[in-house]
Amino acid sequence: MKKYLKLTSVFLSLLLLIASLCSCSQKREKIVDVISTASSVFINGEQNETVEASMGAFKGKQGDSIEFRFGEPQEFNTVFITEKTATVRQFNIFAEIDGEFQLIYTGKLITAENITFETVTATAFKFTVVNTEIGQNEFIIQSISAYNIEQSAE
Repeated sequence: MKKYLKLTSVFLSLLLLIASLCSCSQKREKIVDVISTASSVFINGEQNETVEASMGAFKGKQGDSIEFRFGEPQEFNTVFITEKTATVRQFNIFAEIDGEFQLIYTGKLITAENITFETVTATAFKFTVVNTEIGQNEFIIQSISAYNIEQSAE
């Protein structure tokens, strides 16, 4: 039952994201979900084949990370993260470009907003929790989504 509720929560979070992204339909945006193309997922360097991990859901402690590997290079410029615990105080987003992970974004709090940056072409995407709230070492990430949002001129 807990697994069903967790999956339902992740599904609802994704629907909320899609609704917020589609609300700008007047801008004629093309949205490509990059995470769905991942060929493998790693949590703290170990391969994880669970459904939850494939949707970016994981729990951990300060310093933990989740990595999505793509079969071929993917472009993305937007990330959406939902957190259940509200304890993450700093996080980093990396993209593997030319075989090396490069820091593309550092954030302080996870909010219900899209994280946007210049478009990158990468073979992997990694999210790392750098710091958590004092006294709250553990966190729960409900979902992570990465998108390439192309805006076309009207």
